[in-house]
Amino acid sequence: MKYKNINSAIHNFGHSFVSLMNYVDNVYIIDELNVIHSRGYDIKLNWLTREFQPSELLSDRLKKSIDYWGNDLEHSLLSQNVELKKLYSLFFIWNAKDNKKYMQAEDDRERGYKVYVNDTI
Repeated sequence: MKYKNINSAIHNFGHSFVSLMNYVDNVYIIDELNVIHSRGYDIKLNWLTREFQPSELLSDRLKKSIDYWGNDLEHSLLSQNVELKKLYSLFFIWNAKDNKKYMQAEDDRERGYKVYVNDTI
């Protein structure tokens, strides 16, 4: 386990989630997230529990995407020598008040991480 790789690992995972690689049922997931964001909602996705907020706007397509990416999370992090069990929290966050998307995590040493992601490939 390399703690110094956490920033890179969560950035890459978050970037992939909002990229054009995330295409489900003929829709880019970033487009669905954009609609939610443009309606003034904060978006928060807990990757450890797969809980999405606002829960009332969780579509079947978005759930399908979260499940797909969530199933690959451990493998994705391990590919960069980061053990998922060492992370006590891992979130994708996009607040309504700004246009900055980021991944936020805390490791088993109580160190926090925050990295911004873009929605381009």
